[in-house]
Amino acid sequence: LRGIEASGREIGGELAPSDGTFDEDALQSTLIALGFQPRVHLRKGNRLTFRLGNCPYRDAVRENQPVVCTLHRGITRGLLDVLDPRAKLAGFVPHDPDKAGCLIELSGIHAVPDAK
Repeated sequence: LRGIEASGREIGGELAPSDGTFDEDALQSTLIALGFQPRVHLRKGNRLTFRLGNCPYRDAVRENQPVVCTLHRGITRGLLDVLDPRAKLAGFVPHDPDKAGCLIELSGIHAVPDAK
C-alpha cells in the first residue's frame, strides 16, 4: 500500500494548482473536479475538515477498499504538498462508499480563518 499511496501523492502533486500558498477553494475545487463533492465540515484555527458527499469510485472501493482509499489519501497528501507543504493530513476516515461521508482532516493550515 505504501507504493500506491506514493503514486497517489505524485498524482495529487500534478493536479494541484502550483502557486505555493494554501487556498481552501483550490483544494475544494480539485476534490470537486475528482467527483467527491466536498463540503467544509469543521474550520477552526489551523484545522480544516472536509466531509465528502460522494464516492466517485464506489464500485472499485467495493472490490478493494484499502487500495482505492490509500490512493485517495495519497492524492490528498500530494495536493497538500503543493498547496501548503507545512500542512498535515491529520485524519483520513473512510466510510461506506454508497453512503459517502468520508472525512479529510487537515492540520497546520496557515490561511484558514476561525468559523464564527
